[in-house]
Amino acid sequence: MNQLLKSVIAFLIAPLVPVTVFSFYLFGPEKAAQAFMLVLVFSYAITVFVAVPLYLVMYINNWLKWWHFVLFGIVPAFSLDAAGFLLSLGGEGGMVTLRQGGVDLIIEGKRTLAGYLFEAKRIAMYAAVGAGSGLVFWAIAHRPKSLTKSSSRPPSAAA
Repeated sequence: MNQLLKSVIAFLIAPLVPVTVFSFYLFGPEKAAQAFMLVLVFSYAITVFVAVPLYLVMYINNWLKWWHFVLFGIVPAFSLDAAGFLLSLGGEGGMVTLRQGGVDLIIEGKRTLAGYLFEAKRIAMYAAVGAGSGLVFWAIAHRPKSLTKSSSRPPSAAA
């Protein structure tokens, strides 16, 4: 199988990692199936606009080791946050208090300790999901040999 076909297959399969995780994480097991298509649309949009150009840069620079894909897999996972941050620059903010699950995350525009812990947890999850997706991409498109190939040798002719 040529490299282009393996890469296309990897671009079709690897985004399913964040789609599955975020469908369950954001909407819970009860609504995960309903949310799957919405999250799928966002995941493939991020793949087209962020992951494909990033992959081209990686391919041109020959950054094709598994750990490159783990590191660079984090970038698409944070692209929505980065876009939201850039769009919020220069804005008034507007939100004074944010409460989730009975816990104050932001009070009068200031993030609380619980808010920082919530952010750290969310960032760690995004990074792990992005790294996992990058690893899946590498395993499909660039691993040097099959992970399921038998290591047994053929029987010798010596008797």
